[in-house]
Amino acid sequence: MHQPLSQELAKVLNESSAPTGITLNKLLEQTGGRGFYLVILVLCLPFVVPISIPGLSTILGGIIVLLTLCLATGRVPKLPAFLGERKLPPTVQERVVNRSIKFLRFLERFIRPRRTKWLTARLARIVNVLLVAFMAILLALPLPAPPFFFSNSIPSYAIILLAASMMEEDGVLIWYGYALVLANLIFFGLIGRAIAELIIHTWHALSHFLFGL
Repeated sequence: MHQPLSQELAKVLNESSAPTGITLNKLLEQTGGRGFYLVILVLCLPFVVPISIPGLSTILGGIIVLLTLCLATGRVPKLPAFLGERKLPPTVQERVVNRSIKFLRFLERFIRPRRTKWLTARLARIVNVLLVAFMAILLALPLPAPPFFFSNSIPSYAIILLAASMMEEDGVLIWYGYALVLANLIFFGLIGRAIAELIIHTWHALSHFLFGL
């Protein structure tokens, strides 16, 4: 039976015998890798609004791609040792993990297991993870904000819905994620066409100026 991730995290913390804290990789291992969906959600939060720090989408988008490719292999991914194997001090654990549990409990008011039989199939999981990776690639594109407004926000919305749906096995919400994937294809298709037309127009202008063509 599906158990909400917030309950799994709370259970791991209660059963942890480490007096000095628990490691992030231990949390990920005990939750079967579902904690990585939470990491992906957090990485997308800076792009919920259309304004973000230049270059941040490329860095965080690249990290999401790596995480999702690990998930696609069926293995429980691990963070690098310098980050994942360090024990969280009690104060950090209180601020980071316990607040994550509160954040998850808020999400679980709206996201819950619905029509999950097909969603838990291995093929469906791989396809959905690869969709997240594809959206992360679009997020990582170094497009300038003007004139490409929302070029970071739209992929992040799709990633959030897909990751949250897989995290809580919500077979209804994920269809909204698919709709946003389609919206991204249309949006970036229009951007690609605009860029191609701009390049052609610029080339013709330069050719006329330099060679009189």
